Amino acid sequence: MRRDRWAESAWLSALVISIVLRVVLDRAGYDYLVTVAPYMLVSFATPFVILAGTLRHRPPHRAGWFLMVAAQLFYAAADTLTVLDDWLSGEFLEPTPADLLYFAYYLLIASAVLLFIRRRSPGWDMPSMIDALIVAVSAGLITWVFVLQPLTSNSELPLPAKLTQSAYPVLDLMLLILAVRLAIGTGTRGSVLYLLLGSLVLMLAVDTCYLVQNIVDGGGVSETYLDAVWMASLGLLGSAALHPGVRQFDRRSGTALPDASPARLGILAVAVLMAPGVQVAVWLLGWPLNIPLISGSCAVMFLLVMARMAGLVGAQRRAAITDSLTGLRTRRFFAEALGGECRRAARTGHPVGLLVIDVDHFKRINDGYGHPAGDQVLREVARRLTAASRAGGVVARYGGEEFVVLAPHTGTDELLTLAERFRTEVAGLPVDIGGDLLSVTVSVGAAAAVQPDEEALLRAADEALYAAKAAGRNRSVLADAPVPATRA
Repeated sequence: MRRDRWAESAWLSALVISIVLRVVLDRAGYDYLVTVAPYMLVSFATPFVILAGTLRHRPPHRAGWFLMVAAQLFYAAADTLTVLDDWLSGEFLEPTPADLLYFAYYLLIASAVLLFIRRRSPGWDMPSMIDALIVAVSAGLITWVFVLQPLTSNSELPLPAKLTQSAYPVLDLMLLILAVRLAIGTGTRGSVLYLLLGSLVLMLAVDTCYLVQNIVDGGGVSETYLDAVWMASLGLLGSAALHPGVRQFDRRSGTALPDASPARLGILAVAVLMAPGVQVAVWLLGWPLNIPLISGSCAVMFLLVMARMAGLVGAQRRAAITDSLTGLRTRRFFAEALGGECRRAARTGHPVGLLVIDVDHFKRINDGYGHPAGDQVLREVARRLTAASRAGGVVARYGGEEFVVLAPHTGTDELLTLAERFRTEVAGLPVDIGGDLLSVTVSVGAAAAVQPDEEALLRAADEALYAAKAAGRNRSVLADAPVPATRA
C-alpha cells in the first residue's frame, strides 16, 4: 500500500464501521441518541478530514476545499440541531434554525464546486454551460411536477413549512446544475473528480428520496437507511480530500472545448426526452396536464439544443482552418485567402504582399533536443509572428517549419520593413524548451505586386526565401523579378 494512501484507507474503514453500527444499533432497538451517534460521528469528522487532507496534500488552490470545510461545519451544526429537536420534541416546526444552517451549507458547497469549475476550465466553456442548462431544465420540470406542485397544493401545510420544504429541491437543483457542469466540462479526470461527483450524486439522491417519502407518507420517514446513504456521501467527500490526486484536481485544462462524446450526447438525449416522458407519466397517473409548462420546457430545451448544435458546427469549422500545434491558420485557409485577396487586388489595383518564413536549422533542433522541443519552438515562433503581425493580415503554418504571412495593401518598401520586424521578433529572445534556452532565427522571403497572379506571387516569395538561406540565413530578402499580373 502506498504511504500517502493510508489516511484514506483508515477513513474509509471507519466510515464502513460507522454505517454498519448505525443500521445494527437501530435494529437492536437502542435509544435514539445511541443509534444516531455513528451518523453524528461521521458528520462531525468530515470537515476535519477535509481540512486534514487539504493541509497534508497542499493543492495549489485551496479556497474551494476550505469552502468545503466551512460547508460541512454548517452541515454538522444543522445535524446537531435536528437531532436535538427530534429527541426533545419529536416534531419539527418549520422553518427551524437547522434549516437556516442547511441552506448555508448548500450555498457554501455550491460556491466550492463553482470555484472548482472555474479553476479547471479555461474561459467560460460555453458548450458545457449549455449542456448543464439542458439537464437543468429537464430536472426542473420533473422537480416541479412531482415535488414542488404537490407541496404547494397541500392545504394542510402552513405557508412557512411550504416555503421551507420547497427551498430544498430548488437548492438541490442548483447543486445538480453545478455537478453536471463539473462532470461534463473540461479538466483533468481521476479519482478525486469521481469521488466528489459520487458524493454529490448520493447527496442529491438521498435528499430527493427523503423529500418524496415525506410527501407520500406524510412525514413518516424511516431514516436509518437514509442516514447510511448520507454517511456514504460524506465519506466520499472526505476521501476526495484525502486522495493524493487533489494536488492536480483543479489544474487548468489545456482543452478549450470538451468533446461531443457518445456519453455526453446520451445524457443530453435522455434530458431532452424527459419532457415528453413527464407528460406521459402525468397522463398515466390521471393528473391534470400542465400544457404551458411542458410546452415551454420543450421549447427552451429545443432552443438550447440548437445553440449547442451551432456551437458544434462553429467548433468544427474553426478546427478545419486552425493548425492544431500552433493555433495559426492552415495551409488550405491561406490558399483560399490568398486567392481571394489577389482577385480583389485585380479589381481595385491595390498591392498585395507575401512573406514566406522558414525556421533556420530546424532539423538540428529536432535531432539534438527531440521532437517535443521542436514543437515548442514552432509554437513560440507562431506566437511571436502573431504578435508582430498587422491588422488584416493572415499568418498561417504552411507546412513543417515553414510559415506564410499575407499582407494586403502592402507594397515592396513596407513589406521589407514588415519582414525585418518578423525576423527580429523571432531572434530577439531565446526560446525556453523545458529548462534549456535555445536561440532561434528565421529566414524570410518577400514578394509584392499590384494585381498579382497568386501562383507567381507565391513562387517569387519562395525563391526569395531560398536566396535568404543561400546568403547565410537569419535575413530577409525581397524578390527582385516583378511578379506577373493576373491575366484578364
